[in-house]
Amino acid sequence: MDKTDIKSLNAYMSEISEGELLTDEQEKILAEQIQKGNKYALDELTSANLRYVVKVAKQYTGRGVALEDLISEGNIGLMRAAEKFDPARGKRFVTFAAPFIRKSIEEAIDKQEGSSQPISVDEPIPLGSQNNFSLLNVLEDKDAPRADQHTEQEALILELKKVIDVLDEREQTVIKYFFGIECDHLTMAEIATTMGIKRERVRQIRDKAVRKLRKANSNLPELL
Repeated sequence: MDKTDIKSLNAYMSEISEGELLTDEQEKILAEQIQKGNKYALDELTSANLRYVVKVAKQYTGRGVALEDLISEGNIGLMRAAEKFDPARGKRFVTFAAPFIRKSIEEAIDKQEGSSQPISVDEPIPLGSQNNFSLLNVLEDKDAPRADQHTEQEALILELKKVIDVLDEREQTVIKYFFGIECDHLTMAEIATTMGIKRERVRQIRDKAVRKLRKANSNLPELL
Protein backbone atom coordinates (compact mmCIF):
# COMPACT_ATOMS: atom_id res chain seq x y z
CA MET A 1 0.00 0.00 0.00
CA ASP A 2 1.54 3.33 -1.06
CA LYS A 3 1.39 6.62 0.84
CA THR A 4 -1.66 7.82 -1.07
CA ASP A 5 -3.60 4.66 -0.25
CA ILE A 6 -2.59 4.89 3.42
CA LYS A 7 -3.70 8.50 3.56
CA SER A 8 -7.04 7.67 1.94
CA LEU A 9 -7.60 4.75 4.29
CA ASN A 10 -6.79 6.89 7.31
CA ALA A 11 -9.25 9.53 6.11
CA TYR A 12 -11.93 6.86 5.73
CA MET A 13 -11.25 5.49 9.22
CA SER A 14 -11.49 8.99 10.66
CA GLU A 15 -14.76 9.60 8.84
CA ILE A 16 -16.53 6.47 10.03
CA SER A 17 -15.29 6.85 13.61
CA GLU A 18 -17.46 9.92 14.08
CA GLY A 19 -20.80 8.11 13.86
CA GLU A 20 -22.76 7.01 16.92
CA LEU A 21 -23.75 3.41 17.55
CA LEU A 22 -27.43 2.57 17.23
CA THR A 23 -29.62 1.29 20.03
CA ASP A 24 -31.67 -1.88 19.70
CA GLU A 25 -34.81 0.19 19.22
CA GLN A 26 -33.22 2.35 16.55
CA GLU A 27 -32.17 -0.77 14.63
CA LYS A 28 -35.73 -2.08 14.74
CA ILE A 29 -37.16 1.19 13.41
CA LEU A 30 -34.61 1.36 10.61
CA ALA A 31 -35.19 -2.29 9.67
CA GLU A 32 -38.92 -1.64 9.35
CA GLN A 33 -38.24 1.38 7.14
CA ILE A 34 -35.81 -0.59 4.98
CA GLN A 35 -38.44 -3.25 4.36
CA LYS A 36 -40.70 -0.45 3.12
CA GLY A 37 -38.04 0.63 0.64
CA ASN A 38 -36.53 3.56 2.54
CA LYS A 39 -33.02 3.97 1.09
CA TYR A 40 -32.08 6.55 3.71
CA ALA A 41 -32.75 4.03 6.45
CA LEU A 42 -30.52 1.55 4.60
CA ASP A 43 -27.73 4.11 4.47
CA GLU A 44 -28.12 4.92 8.16
CA LEU A 45 -28.06 1.31 9.31
CA THR A 46 -25.03 0.41 7.21
CA SER A 47 -23.14 3.62 8.00
CA ALA A 48 -23.50 3.01 11.74
CA ASN A 49 -21.78 -0.36 11.39
CA LEU A 50 -18.89 0.42 9.06
CA ARG A 51 -16.44 0.29 11.96
CA TYR A 52 -17.35 -3.33 12.57
CA VAL A 53 -16.57 -4.16 8.95
CA VAL A 54 -13.09 -2.69 9.39
CA LYS A 55 -12.60 -4.79 12.53
CA VAL A 56 -13.52 -7.96 10.65
CA ALA A 57 -11.50 -7.03 7.55
CA LYS A 58 -8.34 -6.58 9.62
CA GLN A 59 -8.58 -10.25 10.64
CA TYR A 60 -8.03 -11.23 6.98
CA THR A 61 -4.95 -9.12 6.21
CA GLY A 62 -1.89 -10.89 4.84
CA ARG A 63 -3.86 -13.12 2.50
CA GLY A 64 -3.13 -11.35 -0.77
CA VAL A 65 -5.91 -8.73 -0.74
CA ALA A 66 -5.33 -5.12 0.28
CA LEU A 67 -7.06 -4.00 3.48
CA GLU A 68 -9.05 -1.31 1.70
CA ASP A 69 -10.36 -3.93 -0.73
CA LEU A 70 -11.24 -6.26 2.14
CA ILE A 71 -13.19 -3.40 3.69
CA SER A 72 -14.96 -2.70 0.41
CA GLU A 73 -15.94 -6.37 0.12
CA GLY A 74 -17.14 -6.39 3.72
CA ASN A 75 -19.25 -3.30 3.08
CA ILE A 76 -21.05 -5.08 0.27
CA GLY A 77 -21.81 -7.96 2.65
CA LEU A 78 -23.03 -5.42 5.19
CA MET A 79 -25.47 -3.95 2.67
CA ARG A 80 -26.80 -7.39 1.83
CA ALA A 81 -27.37 -8.06 5.51
CA ALA A 82 -29.15 -4.73 6.02
CA GLU A 83 -31.60 -5.57 3.25
CA LYS A 84 -32.42 -8.93 4.84
CA PHE A 85 -32.33 -7.96 8.53
CA ASP A 86 -35.40 -8.91 10.58
CA PRO A 87 -35.15 -7.76 14.23
CA ALA A 88 -38.09 -10.00 15.11
CA ARG A 89 -35.64 -12.90 15.08
CA GLY A 90 -34.14 -11.53 18.28
CA LYS A 91 -30.65 -10.71 17.04
CA ARG A 92 -28.83 -7.39 17.05
CA PHE A 93 -27.90 -6.26 13.56
CA VAL A 94 -24.15 -6.66 13.99
CA THR A 95 -24.63 -10.30 15.03
CA PHE A 96 -26.88 -10.94 12.04
CA ALA A 97 -24.54 -9.14 9.63
CA ALA A 98 -21.29 -10.83 10.68
CA PRO A 99 -21.73 -13.97 8.50
CA PHE A 100 -22.62 -11.82 5.47
CA ILE A 101 -19.52 -9.68 5.96
CA ARG A 102 -17.21 -12.66 6.40
CA LYS A 103 -18.73 -14.52 3.46
CA SER A 104 -18.22 -11.58 1.13
CA ILE A 105 -14.60 -11.13 2.24
CA GLU A 106 -13.77 -14.83 2.18
CA GLU A 107 -15.21 -15.35 -1.30
CA ALA A 108 -13.04 -12.53 -2.64
CA ILE A 109 -9.97 -14.06 -0.99
CA ASP A 110 -10.86 -17.50 -2.36
CA LYS A 111 -11.12 -16.04 -5.84
CA GLN A 112 -7.73 -14.40 -5.45
CA GLU A 113 -6.04 -17.48 -4.02
CA GLY A 114 -7.42 -19.56 -6.87
CA SER A 115 -5.86 -17.27 -9.46
CA SER A 116 -2.57 -18.16 -11.09
CA GLN A 117 -1.36 -14.58 -10.66
CA PRO A 118 -1.80 -12.19 -7.73
CA ILE A 119 -4.45 -9.58 -8.51
CA SER A 120 -6.32 -6.89 -6.63
CA VAL A 121 -10.01 -7.23 -5.85
CA ASP A 122 -10.72 -4.45 -8.30
CA GLU A 123 -8.62 -5.95 -11.13
CA PRO A 124 -10.63 -7.53 -13.96
CA ILE A 125 -11.14 -11.25 -14.46
CA PRO A 126 -11.05 -12.00 -18.21
CA LEU A 127 -14.34 -13.45 -19.36
CA GLY A 128 -14.10 -13.11 -23.09
CA SER A 129 -13.47 -10.59 -25.81
CA GLN A 130 -15.90 -7.87 -24.70
CA ASN A 131 -16.40 -7.65 -20.94
CA ASN A 132 -14.24 -7.92 -17.82
CA PHE A 133 -15.55 -8.24 -14.29
CA SER A 134 -13.96 -7.85 -10.89
CA LEU A 135 -13.97 -10.12 -7.87
CA LEU A 136 -16.76 -7.94 -6.54
CA ASN A 137 -19.07 -9.95 -8.82
CA VAL A 138 -19.53 -12.59 -6.13
CA LEU A 139 -21.34 -15.73 -7.21
CA GLU A 140 -23.27 -17.76 -4.65
CA ASP A 141 -22.09 -21.10 -6.07
CA LYS A 142 -18.31 -21.01 -6.36
CA ASP A 143 -18.30 -24.47 -7.98
CA ALA A 144 -20.77 -23.60 -10.75
CA PRO A 145 -19.59 -24.26 -14.32
CA ARG A 146 -17.77 -21.41 -16.03
CA ALA A 147 -20.49 -21.17 -18.68
CA ASP A 148 -23.06 -20.51 -15.95
CA GLN A 149 -20.81 -17.89 -14.41
CA HIS A 150 -20.41 -16.18 -17.75
CA THR A 151 -24.18 -16.19 -18.29
CA GLU A 152 -24.81 -14.70 -14.87
CA GLN A 153 -22.24 -11.98 -15.38
CA GLU A 154 -23.73 -11.09 -18.75
CA ALA A 155 -27.08 -10.87 -16.98
CA LEU A 156 -25.53 -8.45 -14.48
CA ILE A 157 -24.52 -6.07 -17.27
CA LEU A 158 -28.01 -6.28 -18.75
CA GLU A 159 -29.68 -5.54 -15.42
CA LEU A 160 -27.31 -2.66 -14.70
CA LYS A 161 -28.12 -1.05 -18.04
CA LYS A 162 -31.85 -1.18 -17.26
CA VAL A 163 -31.55 1.12 -14.25
CA ILE A 164 -28.30 3.01 -14.68
CA ASP A 165 -30.27 6.19 -15.40
CA VAL A 166 -31.19 6.41 -11.69
CA LEU A 167 -27.58 7.45 -11.07
CA ASP A 168 -26.20 10.93 -11.51
CA GLU A 169 -23.59 11.55 -14.19
CA ARG A 170 -20.57 10.96 -11.96
CA GLU A 171 -22.02 7.74 -10.51
CA GLN A 172 -22.80 6.45 -14.00
CA THR A 173 -19.24 7.13 -15.09
CA VAL A 174 -17.77 5.21 -12.17
CA ILE A 175 -20.11 2.24 -12.63
CA LYS A 176 -19.49 2.06 -16.38
CA TYR A 177 -15.73 2.14 -15.92
CA PHE A 178 -15.76 -0.31 -13.03
CA PHE A 179 -17.95 -2.95 -14.67
CA GLY A 180 -16.76 -2.33 -18.22
CA ILE A 181 -20.12 -1.19 -19.58
CA GLU A 182 -19.65 0.05 -23.14
CA CYS A 183 -15.97 0.65 -22.38
CA ASP A 184 -12.88 -1.13 -21.09
CA HIS A 185 -12.88 -2.11 -17.42
CA LEU A 186 -10.77 0.17 -15.21
CA THR A 187 -9.49 -0.46 -11.70
CA MET A 188 -10.45 1.98 -8.94
CA ALA A 189 -6.98 3.51 -9.15
CA GLU A 190 -7.34 4.00 -12.90
CA ILE A 191 -10.82 5.51 -12.48
CA ALA A 192 -9.43 7.91 -9.88
CA THR A 193 -6.68 9.04 -12.26
CA THR A 194 -9.09 9.38 -15.19
CA MET A 195 -11.63 11.40 -13.20
CA GLY A 196 -9.09 13.40 -11.24
CA ILE A 197 -10.34 12.33 -7.81
CA LYS A 198 -8.96 10.21 -4.98
CA ARG A 199 -9.29 6.43 -5.06
CA GLU A 200 -11.18 6.47 -1.76
CA ARG A 201 -13.70 8.88 -3.29
CA VAL A 202 -14.15 6.50 -6.22
CA ARG A 203 -14.91 3.70 -3.77
CA GLN A 204 -17.47 5.86 -1.96
CA ILE A 205 -19.20 6.81 -5.22
CA ARG A 206 -19.21 3.19 -6.39
CA ASP A 207 -20.67 1.87 -3.14
CA LYS A 208 -23.39 4.54 -3.08
CA ALA A 209 -24.22 3.84 -6.73
CA VAL A 210 -24.47 0.10 -6.06
CA ARG A 211 -26.97 0.77 -3.27
CA LYS A 212 -29.07 2.88 -5.65
CA LEU A 213 -28.95 0.26 -8.38
CA ARG A 214 -29.92 -2.57 -6.04
CA LYS A 215 -32.85 -0.48 -4.86
CA ALA A 216 -33.98 0.35 -8.39
CA ASN A 217 -33.81 -3.20 -9.75
CA SER A 218 -35.03 -6.12 -7.63
CA ASN A 219 -32.93 -8.53 -9.72
CA LEU A 220 -29.64 -6.89 -8.78
CA PRO A 221 -29.37 -7.91 -5.08
CA GLU A 222 -28.82 -11.50 -6.24
CA LEU A 223 -26.24 -10.49 -8.85
CA LEU A 224 -24.19 -7.74 -7.16
